[in-house]
Amino acid sequence: MAGMTTKLVLQYFESQDVKAQQLEDTLIRAGWDFEGGSLMIFLDFDESETHVHLEGIDFINVPENKFGAMYEVLNDCNDLYSHIKFVLDKEHGQIVARDDDVISLDTCGPECFELMIRMMKVVEDAYPKFMKAMWA
Repeated sequence: MAGMTTKLVLQYFESQDVKAQQLEDTLIRAGWDFEGGSLMIFLDFDESETHVHLEGIDFINVPENKFGAMYEVLNDCNDLYSHIKFVLDKEHGQIVARDDDVISLDTCGPECFELMIRMMKVVEDAYPKFMKAMWA
């Protein structure tokens, strides 16, 4: 049954005119544009196909000399947004948005679509906060 969730989610995304790409049996990538930038979202399904991990990347690069300025904003954003958590990936010099959720095989398409839209909206809302901290 491995990969069934991936297939169902891809079919649903296609029905919603979302361009997504299957990278592995349990991994999907989709790109989104928002006011001020863009976001690459990866959806990784566990072996039981009952959990999904979303990771949003490539929406803001942070130079090493600004890492310190980001921690307070990260903390504020993690307090403000209840589902999406932000972390500083020091190795790649970027802020990453993460979410983990329970899904059902019967409804995984709409669920993952909603999770992806929620992540995009939260990133779009938080983006100016990160930019302000970086350029202050």
